[in-house]
Amino acid sequence: MKTRKHYNNSLDYNGQVYADKFVLNCTNFKKNGYFLELGSRDPKCNNNSYILERSFGWTGVMVDRVDTYLSEYESERPNSIHIIEDASEINYKEGFEKNNFPSNLDFWQLDLEVRDNTALITFLKINEELLDNYKFATITMEHDIFTGSVNSENTRTFSRDTLESKGYFCVFKDILDHPEVCIDCPYEDWWVHPDLVDMDYIKWLQEKNKDKYKTLDMNGRDIKCFKAYDIEYD
Repeated sequence: MKTRKHYNNSLDYNGQVYADKFVLNCTNFKKNGYFLELGSRDPKCNNNSYILERSFGWTGVMVDRVDTYLSEYESERPNSIHIIEDASEINYKEGFEKNNFPSNLDFWQLDLEVRDNTALITFLKINEELLDNYKFATITMEHDIFTGSVNSENTRTFSRDTLESKGYFCVFKDILDHPEVCIDCPYEDWWVHPDLVDMDYIKWLQEKNKDKYKTLDMNGRDIKCFKAYDIEYD
């Protein structure tokens, strides 16, 4: 049987700051999982769900409001549903019911524009339509707190308050991208649902990486940011 160490050393992770590696480790390299990816962009490069679908047989919904990569979605991501639409205008409840999605899913990515409030508006919609009846084992939630904007502050605060009230556990807050990509710009949080993951492993993961933080002065206040590019999983 393949071990965690085997997968971590052999797979070609290519998600943003290896969020795909986080998802697979937290779900114990589950096969045939389900995901909801809001803000898909390129279906392969820097994509958090590519390896989930291609190497582990996951299927899901990929949403982007521009059709730039539609042909690549169809060729590279044949098992998933591709929606070219503003994420804040989709009827998620209807889509989940129509496609017989299970009540327990494995990954939700919200990687949408914060500046125009699309991220928060969409989060509110998901909360209203899905979160009372569906659970996600893992979540990556963008808030772009590095911008210092009111929208980023509201997105960060409301998403945290809401997910905590729904029973989710924030594993790592204020994720930093790799410094080769973006220096000192905390932009999202990583969550799990205790009912759907091994919390002993999650707590071990936190303890293992407790020193991988960097404190930044963000508009006059200190924010403790997690260096996800340095995370150790085994």
